[in-house]
Amino acid sequence: MITAHSSSNLQLKAEIKSEAIDRGRYLEYDVYIHKLLSYSEVIPVSEMCKLQVKNSRDLYKHLSPGDIVVLNHTALVEDLRGNHLDGYQFYLKGKGFKGILEVEGRNISAFNERNGFSLLKISYTTRKYIEGVLDQSLSPLHSGMLKSIMFGNQGYLDSEMLKLFSISGTAHIIAVSGLHVGVIALLLHQLLKFFNLSKKKILMITMLVLFFYSAIVNFPISIVRASSMYYLYVLSYFIERRYDAINSLMMIALILLLYNPLNLFSVSFQLSFSATLSILLLYPIIKEKLIFIPKQLQSLLAVTISAQVGTIPILIYHFQQMSLVAFIANILIVPTLVPLLFMAFASIFFSLFAIELAVTINYLTNLLLTYIYWIVNNLSQWSLASIEVAEIKFFHILVYYLTGFVVYLILWQQHQKKLMKEKEGISYEL
Repeated sequence: MITAHSSSNLQLKAEIKSEAIDRGRYLEYDVYIHKLLSYSEVIPVSEMCKLQVKNSRDLYKHLSPGDIVVLNHTALVEDLRGNHLDGYQFYLKGKGFKGILEVEGRNISAFNERNGFSLLKISYTTRKYIEGVLDQSLSPLHSGMLKSIMFGNQGYLDSEMLKLFSISGTAHIIAVSGLHVGVIALLLHQLLKFFNLSKKKILMITMLVLFFYSAIVNFPISIVRASSMYYLYVLSYFIERRYDAINSLMMIALILLLYNPLNLFSVSFQLSFSATLSILLLYPIIKEKLIFIPKQLQSLLAVTISAQVGTIPILIYHFQQMSLVAFIANILIVPTLVPLLFMAFASIFFSLFAIELAVTINYLTNLLLTYIYWIVNNLSQWSLASIEVAEIKFFHILVYYLTGFVVYLILWQQHQKKLMKEKEGISYEL
C-alpha cells in the first residue's frame, strides 16, 4: 500500500514496535503503519516497516514500544516487495517488513500511548525494570551477560565477547532458544508444586508465563517453536490424547511456513527445527551408546551431541566456522543455567521489596557468571578451538544429511531390536 504512494512527503500514523538501535547516522525502529493520511482521505495500511530517524536530537520525547506517532514528510527509501532482493533486504522481507522509511526527528509528532491494554507496552516496561535491577546488582560485564542470556539480545555484549561465545560453540546460550523455554517451564513446575497446586493449574500458569516471556523477547522463531510445542503438550493432556513430539514439531513448522514461506530461509528457523528434530530422533540412540559415561552426564551429553550433529552443516554454511570445543563447553556450562536463571528470577522478585535483597542474591549469580566467562574465555583461546570453512556447497549439505539419515536408520533398527530382546527377557522372567 505504501509503495503505491512512494512520494517523499508521506504522512503516516504508526506504532513503535521496538527500542531504538543507534546506527550512527540515524536511529532505527520497527514500526507498524496503521494509516496513510492523505490530503483527502485516511487510508488503512497495516504494514510493518523499518523507520530511520535522522537528526534524532530534534525529538522532543524518547520513543518507546507502544507509542503511537504521526510521521510527517516521510520518504520511502527502499521497497521490500520485489523478487530480486538479496542480503539484508531479503532478510527484512523474510521478517515481514514491507519497506524502509526515513523521517527527520523534528517531523515526528502526536505522541500518544495506545488506549487500554497493551501487551507491547507492558512487556517493554517489564524488560526495562529487569534490566535496571540487573544493572544495579551485578557488575557491568556480568549484567550484560545475564541480560543476553535472559533476553537473547546480543546487543548487550561487545564484539569480542560475542566472538568468544561463537568460537566456544555456546552462542545458543545468548540467543533465546528452546533451552530457555525448558528451563523456565522446569523452574515453574517445581516452584508451583511447592505450593501444592494441581497439575492443571500448573500447566495453565506456565502457559501464561511462557507467552509473556515470548512477548518480552519479541516472539523469535525459536521461542515460538518451543512454546508452541509446550502448548500442544498441554492441549493433549487436557483432551487426553497421546502427545507426539515429532508430529507437533512438523505441524508447527508447516504453520510457520504457511504464515510466511520466507521463514524457511531464516537462520533461526533452520537451526531451531533441525536441532530439535535431531534431538528427538537421535537422543535415545546416542544415550544408549553412552553407558560408559556416568549417569549424571549421559542425558546432557546425548542432547549436546544430537543437537550438534543436526546443525553442523547449517552453522558452517552461514558462519563459515565450526567449533571443536562445543561439546566440552556445553557440558560445563549448560548445567549452570538452571541455578543461574533461578537466582536471577529470585533476585528480580525480591527486588520488588528491596534492591538490597537482589544484590545479596546476585552475589551468587556473579560467581556463576564468572565461572561461565572463565570457561568460554579459556576454551576459546585453544589453538584448535574452532576451524574456518571457506565454503560449503548445497551438494555437500545434501550428502551429509542423506548419509546421516541412512546411519540413523541402521542405528534405529539396532535400537528397536535391543528393546524387543529386553521385552522378551522380561516376559520370560514373568
